[in-house]
Amino acid sequence: MVKAVYDELLKSSPKNHFTVGIHDDVTHTSLDFDPEFSTEVPGTVRALFYGLGADGTVGANKNSIKIIGEETDNFAQGYFVYDSKKSGSMTTFHCASAQAAALQLLITKANFVACHQFSFLERMDVLKPAEQGATFLLNSTFGPDEVWPTCPRPYNARSSRRS
Repeated sequence: MVKAVYDELLKSSPKNHFTVGIHDDVTHTSLDFDPEFSTEVPGTVRALFYGLGADGTVGANKNSIKIIGEETDNFAQGYFVYDSKKSGSMTTFHCASAQAAALQLLITKANFVACHQFSFLERMDVLKPAEQGATFLLNSTFGPDEVWPTCPRPYNARSSRRS
């Protein structure tokens, strides 16, 4: 969205007053922006992990981010989102790793998505932030031949398109 402001300033007659990030249908002062624009360094790993409070997601991911940061040449960043109840509520871990320090805090497009609670598939679209070709890790009690037919219908339909 910041790029939209700079693009506007480069115009021969830029708007004097404008809004950014919302569609202003009253005063029509909104700046158009490209939601796909990214300043991210190519090769950045963007991962999302969905877990349940008290299932070990926080501890395991703290260790993962520490290993990435200390044992590789990459910078690493992690951010947890969880309910104040913690135990029993959903925990989401945003993780980014790259060879440059400029990393995005919240992951909106992931190239790796992990879901540690099979029941989350019924409540939310955990694959929505997955970019084309992303890796999906699903913790399930079902075997490889049983897992996709057992998934809720939207995921079941996706598996045939992505295979």
